[in-house]
Amino acid sequence: MEQNMQTGIVFSYENQLSRHNEFEVDLNQRSRNQYLTVPIDDGTYPLSHIKEKYLNLPLLYKFYSKVVNVSTGVTVDYFVGWKDLTKLGSVELRSYSISPKLYVGWTLKVGKAIKLSPRFILEPEIWFNPLFDYEYSYSGVAVKLKYKL
Repeated sequence: MEQNMQTGIVFSYENQLSRHNEFEVDLNQRSRNQYLTVPIDDGTYPLSHIKEKYLNLPLLYKFYSKVVNVSTGVTVDYFVGWKDLTKLGSVELRSYSISPKLYVGWTLKVGKAIKLSPRFILEPEIWFNPLFDYEYSYSGVAVKLKYKL
């Protein structure tokens, strides 16, 4: 199992509709490591390490309770680029693309809001996000620091 620890900034908008119901939209960047063999002129197939980069847009419904908060909804991932991380000095990938560039998935998050002040809220959460027709899923742990306007 591959570990892919990342830090990042998520732009998020939350609109609380009622005491227990909320609508949430996020925009963040994430990546996926790909390992593939590519034929070269001498007939060998060296292993290449590619980091695919995506913009991720989840559209979520969030249910608040005193115990935990649960979010679920659709996610859209759009391929925005790649980087060759191969450590073979003589082999260099010059181009890389995928098709399609847009993937749809579903996410489930469970978290707990901890009120630090009337305006600041700390919310640790765990999440799982499979992508349909991609045979891949993301999962992780996050800690959000939110500011109420």
